[in-house]
Amino acid sequence: MTINQRKKGHDFERKIAKKLQDDLGLIKPVRRILNQYQEKNHPDLRLGRWNIECKAYKKGFEPASAWWDQVLGVTKDGEFPALIYKFDNKPIRIRIFAKNVNELLSDRSKVVDLNWESFTYLLRKLYSKDLEMHEE
Repeated sequence: MTINQRKKGHDFERKIAKKLQDDLGLIKPVRRILNQYQEKNHPDLRLGRWNIECKAYKKGFEPASAWWDQVLGVTKDGEFPALIYKFDNKPIRIRIFAKNVNELLSDRSKVVDLNWESFTYLLRKLYSKDLEMHEE
């Protein structure tokens, strides 16, 4: 990974952290987990029970399966994975389990990709507990 790619990744993580804080009306900043660079099993960001991986790439349409595997690898029982990804000149997208939208959709092989507004709406309406946990 080149220095420019690493910088682009760090910048995207910071942008998402700030965007989460602003768009969800959080008082406490969402901080990058810097241990991710020294130790394994840490996401880029954490918001309550949500483990968030951020990926920004120049070209593409669908996220790499390795990206989803990466966030699954750091998500323990009782936590939720979220892959936030963006390709140049395309909007931010978020991949989560379908069951995080509706518990009746319990098949772990099924995922949904949301736009930013839908993801933040979901967090406010169904996961307000996680927003409260973050503010503690």
